Amino acid sequence: MSIRVYAGVDQGTTSTFTGLYDEEGRCVASARRRSATSHPRPGWDEQDGLALLAAIEDTVAEALARVEGGAELAGIGLANQGESVIAFDRRTGEPLSPAILWSDRRATEVVEPMAGTPQQHELEERTGLPLDPYFSAGKIAWMLRNLPAVQEAAEHLAVGTLDSFFIYHLTGGEFITDPSTGSRTQLMDLDTLEFDEGCAGAYGIDIRTLPRIVDTIVSEPLPTRLGAPLYASSCDQQAALAAVGGISAGDVKITYGTGCFIEANAGPKPRRPGNGLMPTFAWSMGQTRAWAIEGGVFTAATAVDWLVSLGLAPDAAAVSALAAGGNPGTMFLPSFSGVGAPWWRPGAAGVLSGLRASTTPADIARAVLEGVANRVADVIDAVEREQDPPEALRVDGGLSASATLLQLQADLCGRAILPAVNRDSTAAGVAGFAAMGAGELDLPGLAARAAFHPPVEPRRDAAWREEHRARWRRFVAATRGIDPSELEVSR
Repeated sequence: MSIRVYAGVDQGTTSTFTGLYDEEGRCVASARRRSATSHPRPGWDEQDGLALLAAIEDTVAEALARVEGGAELAGIGLANQGESVIAFDRRTGEPLSPAILWSDRRATEVVEPMAGTPQQHELEERTGLPLDPYFSAGKIAWMLRNLPAVQEAAEHLAVGTLDSFFIYHLTGGEFITDPSTGSRTQLMDLDTLEFDEGCAGAYGIDIRTLPRIVDTIVSEPLPTRLGAPLYASSCDQQAALAAVGGISAGDVKITYGTGCFIEANAGPKPRRPGNGLMPTFAWSMGQTRAWAIEGGVFTAATAVDWLVSLGLAPDAAAVSALAAGGNPGTMFLPSFSGVGAPWWRPGAAGVLSGLRASTTPADIARAVLEGVANRVADVIDAVEREQDPPEALRVDGGLSASATLLQLQADLCGRAILPAVNRDSTAAGVAGFAAMGAGELDLPGLAARAAFHPPVEPRRDAAWREEHRARWRRFVAATRGIDPSELEVSR
């Protein structure tokens, strides 16, 4: 006998994952496709937009085929990478550029000349985001300046985050995005939740080429060629926040993926945090709205994959096991794509320090995981200057399978870590949004589905933590001239 399911599609950086969730929120089947990333130049990260679209369709079909007894697909929710962008022909949907990923740094040449100008002040005031090539606007401006196909498209040009490209194709022409994704572009006004003509103009972008911003849960379901309507579209981190139960102001989650992103629910009113953090829109469902504050660590699983590529271990699980036997002393700054919150140094590169003839592969593996955990602790410190600290930190994502990493995180933050049972929280969250759009679920009901493994408690005392964090801050300051005292301000 067939069952009704909602598809949660997480089109992420390293893979496209589709999970099918029944009325109780259980994942009854899933499918995944790895994504191929090319690097034409150092700091450039590209993917094939049509290949990503095909992966969405393939994983939905494959997951449905895996349901024993068959399944009725009731609706779809789509989550996207956030700041990643693409240009395409509005008449045909044909890509005019590669998909330029959030981690790509080519827009440095666009944003650097804007530093210290009135444009920078206006952009940061209206969008709440620091001037950095991480955000979509600089990437779009780079395409407009450097890609002939984009320049020649004229009135037929469409540019936007990847969700707008996927939705255009899946629905047969709808060109939309949602506020959670729009808030990552440095083009959306925080107060109006619309793309701002002044911000677009600062980057030389014609606002008419951008998608229309609609609610996270669309007011009217959109028919798709996947056999069921699209009810919801969301940025990945915000969907994950809802799925791990972070629906109340002050709730904090950490997602350990390609990068590592920390989200704190900030409640129903927009916040412009200090301390190097970003305001971001969480979700909109009619009159129900939520905001969040975020800090990103741009290198996490990427660093673990790097160790695998060097032959230090066969896979991520082996890196974690290797690191458990490592000794402290070697230090690693995980910044293959620059340093994000709370310091924002786009030119920073990774640094491995403290090497001696006696340094072992286990020591290096430990340094990488400890570097990720310290960078997360940097962001958590900044969050706790903005709001009261949570009792526990909810975590998900592939690297949350590492017991070594989670113990380091608990020790360095002095907080209990709650690992989500379902590490694919983004897909679960956006599938839940779809069920909400169909009127079969509400936000508390989605949060109630969250399940966690036993908490990982800190094993180290405050004196140990203060010593290790102080040593880390000295290391970061020495490697890239980053002065941690810049952010030592009271709440």
